[in-house]
Amino acid sequence: MDAVTHLGSPTLPGLHALVAQRGGWKGVAQARLAVSLADSATRSTWESRLRVCYVVEARLPRPRVNLPVFDRDGRLLGIPDLLDEEAGFVVEFDGQQHRLRRQHRDDNLREELFESAGLTVTRADSLDLAHYRSDLVRRLIDGRAGLRRDRRHDRWTTVPPPWWFAANDSAEVLTDAEKEEIFGRYDT
Repeated sequence: MDAVTHLGSPTLPGLHALVAQRGGWKGVAQARLAVSLADSATRSTWESRLRVCYVVEARLPRPRVNLPVFDRDGRLLGIPDLLDEEAGFVVEFDGQQHRLRRQHRDDNLREELFESAGLTVTRADSLDLAHYRSDLVRRLIDGRAGLRRDRRHDRWTTVPPPWWFAANDSAEVLTDAEKEEIFGRYDT
């Protein structure tokens, strides 16, 4: 569902309208649930699975997906996979490419930027989702519950600075390769 709506056709509002009109269809309850959980800003199936685990199994508030985060000076800190703005909690999914040395280094630097701005980061990978799910759910709940923060001390924002060109739809959200091409590496 995420991947299809990420491309822009069909749209999530269109799917919501469709399933709302089809009360008698077989499987419409499951379709409504799937549409309610979908997010067109999602960039991978594993990221979708992580978000659904966060919301359905950990019963945590729906996070923002691939939302740019900036420091107070307007510098892009990164675009986390999942962001719970209320808690200042970032959850990142690490696919296979994140084990490559350069990508792993870039991930570490981005995580340090998030944490130095006052965000807490939890990482997960396919093993967590496939084989250690209950541990992952506990880590997500504990990670968010342990965050007792005073927003006055936040050194981050999701309000884009004037130089940022805000995308009107999720299909225009930058990929990591596009971000690198435009902004350079995170370690600049």
